Amino acid sequence: MDKIFYPESVAVIGVSERPGNLAAFIIKNLLQFGYQGDIYAVGLREGTVHGIPILASVDALPDGVDLAVILTPARTVPGLLDECGRKGIRWAIIESGGFSEFSAAGRELEEQLLEIARRWEMRFVGPNCISVINAENGLCLPFADLDPRSLKRGSVSVVAQSGGVSVTYAMLLSEAGVGVNKVVSMGNKADLDEVDYLHYLLDDPGTEVIILYLESITEGRRLMELLAASPKPVIVHKANRGEASTAIAISHTAAMANDDRIVDAALRQVGAARALRFSEGVALAQGFTLPPVRGADIVVISRSGGHAVIAADALADNGFRLAPVPDELRRTVERMFPPDVISLTNPLDLGVLFDFDLYGLIIEEAFRAIAPDALLLIHTYSAHSEGKMARRLARRLQDLSRELDKPLAFCAYTQHEEVERLRREVTLPVFDEVETAVRALAASRDRHTRRRELPPLPPKPKRRPPEVAGLLIRDAVLTADATLGLCEAYEIPTGQWGVVTDEESAALAAGMFGYPVALKILSPDVPHKSDIGGVVLNLRGAQAVRQEYAALLERFEQAVPDGRLNGVLVQKMLPGGVEVILGGKRDPSFGPVVMFGLGGVYVELFQDVSFRLAPLTRADAEEMIAEVHGSRLLRGLRGRPPADVEAVIEALVNLSRLLVECPEVVEIDINPLLVFEQGVAAVDGRAVVHRRRRKNRTGQ
Repeated sequence: MDKIFYPESVAVIGVSERPGNLAAFIIKNLLQFGYQGDIYAVGLREGTVHGIPILASVDALPDGVDLAVILTPARTVPGLLDECGRKGIRWAIIESGGFSEFSAAGRELEEQLLEIARRWEMRFVGPNCISVINAENGLCLPFADLDPRSLKRGSVSVVAQSGGVSVTYAMLLSEAGVGVNKVVSMGNKADLDEVDYLHYLLDDPGTEVIILYLESITEGRRLMELLAASPKPVIVHKANRGEASTAIAISHTAAMANDDRIVDAALRQVGAARALRFSEGVALAQGFTLPPVRGADIVVISRSGGHAVIAADALADNGFRLAPVPDELRRTVERMFPPDVISLTNPLDLGVLFDFDLYGLIIEEAFRAIAPDALLLIHTYSAHSEGKMARRLARRLQDLSRELDKPLAFCAYTQHEEVERLRREVTLPVFDEVETAVRALAASRDRHTRRRELPPLPPKPKRRPPEVAGLLIRDAVLTADATLGLCEAYEIPTGQWGVVTDEESAALAAGMFGYPVALKILSPDVPHKSDIGGVVLNLRGAQAVRQEYAALLERFEQAVPDGRLNGVLVQKMLPGGVEVILGGKRDPSFGPVVMFGLGGVYVELFQDVSFRLAPLTRADAEEMIAEVHGSRLLRGLRGRPPADVEAVIEALVNLSRLLVECPEVVEIDINPLLVFEQGVAAVDGRAVVHRRRRKNRTGQ
């Protein structure tokens, strides 16, 4: 992919002398940004644009051109790409729109591009993109007229699905003083996608931080595996956060596991930071250019008591601890000032001090005496009277942070023009809000302290329990009995149960299990049994079982006249226990996904659930449980003994194994799983099996 970012020659196709010609702006940008390679222009007619002669055909190009940039009407692009292939050009950027984003006819044109690219062993960016920027060599290929003064070279690279977003990030990162290294607008991702660009940038020496702006994720599993192994911080700005599908889901899990919830959980699982807006993406990038935050102890120094209080709240919300001030530092600072001038606490309020050189001394002493994991300086000042001192302080802190290899977040509250000047004169990131500075420090801490792991999916399903084969023989909705059978095969404990088809068999089974018992309708046409009165609990005698069995069938026939009935489940009632739900879903992009939450009939109402990609580690399962607010019930409340969390962890890991080894299972709910002081028991469930499925892009 070097030929995309470091071509020695570029041919721009679609150039004319006509005023406003967009391809001509590409030529102009290359010249203005100082690109030193050979530049060629191709159009319908010969002429000159910005001093570059226009050739009348691709065939008129010299041999050995590295990169073609095509900006012509969509209908002409396949033919031009084919001409480039014949000419020996193996890399292209297609900026033209009018393809799959526009119409069915455009989709056919896009498929033609792929066929041509495969024929000539070409790779291309786009189509429907604004192109590529490399700040290192002046390669600037967007068709927008850009000002070189608006872009600053830095170490952050941007990969965006939107051309406008890519340019906006480049501008904002430059304004923030961080700058950009490489920028690519992916467009429709017909050929190269985010996984390809990420592979390249992770090995790129000029890139230290990566921002991905995505509106769709087609290679979710591959992307997350790459992020989990990434040696560089990656910030994902995922937009288009609505539900992935409007299809009616059979299971609770599929109903709640819309695209964004899976994306959020997967990013957390692999340690990638997520931004929800431009300002957050830029702030996170600023934070990642600092030395890493390796723990939760922090020192706050502020010139304003109110700002210090705001900072303390933000730090608590983000899991930081205010480090205690040791006596040694107190004595050192007291030698500089009378003890009644400042309060020697953390946050340290220096509002009455006006000598910024002394600020620098105090900050250095705080770093050395406390050895915090990070320091936050909130600096309020007037640019007119104090700007020179503040800029001198910023340069000193920049050197101190580098010398000690410690992160120092400099948050400046002053005139806007002064903040811009600071960012031009120092390389230390300058934040303009306390909350964004704290969020950036938290993202750095999480990256460097949290476990990042995503075990690979096996290339082929492992040998699975033999009893599974009889349960997955055809496409079907599995009722509770078959789902509980799957649980047993994968060592998820169940209560005693049996399937009957008449009153006497029900009474006999109940007598064998011991009272009380429950009766449950088994029908693939009834997703929620309780909605039609298909569940009867706490039956305590044979006569009650016979009566309720008949009533159960009557209610079923009234509610679902043409419904399929597979029998009635007779189940031993288990006293006590906390109800939780375990679920699974096979996502078309991310593959098998596991869900955990509080169980019972209220699971969809409260949606207090967590997700992870399978296969799970024990640590994944522990994190899932901890993320659910209601999981406090498992720890025991108001004198109730704690429940067996270890057994829940084991059940989650086993369900994860089921999903990995049984790709036919596309949805599954175990609801509820009862959690006791010792052990768990699955007492109800439902699953969906699809045997004849096209493989998705996860290989599952």
